[in-house]
Amino acid sequence: MRLTHFMTFIALLMPVSAAAFDAKGTGTGTSMNEAVPIHDGLVLVKVSSMYDGFETDMADNALATAKGPCFGTMIIDKGAVSGGGACNYTDADGEAIVISWTPSGFNDEGRTLGTWEVIGGTGKWMEASGGGDFNAGGEGDDYTNIVTGEVNLN
Repeated sequence: MRLTHFMTFIALLMPVSAAAFDAKGTGTGTSMNEAVPIHDGLVLVKVSSMYDGFETDMADNALATAKGPCFGTMIIDKGAVSGGGACNYTDADGEAIVISWTPSGFNDEGRTLGTWEVIGGTGKWMEASGGGDFNAGGEGDDYTNIVTGEVNLN
């Protein structure tokens, strides 16, 4: 009996392992970006996207049901890209997911490249962490965002 109580006590002191998953996939939706030229070489981009799904081959990818808006601003100054924004997703369980994104440049096809990071949310996302890279582009309803990385649901 004492051994059982002792083992229960030890189990309570041990950290709970995080559930990690590969976040590789492609977000789909609609892009409503607006470029605002300031002068030759300086452009502000009002970024606005609405995600309607996330295609993935990973059965344990908790982002697979994420939907919702992303917004922010990119600054293109003499070819250098800066700025950033956030996404406010909701998953199939009704839990909120907040992800930040930071652009770093463009590829040869004109798609935006950068990094993303899980900030938190509600429920299983409250203490989540992780992030990775993104490759986003397309006009209107042909918008896609190819992401790689890892997420830990702590």
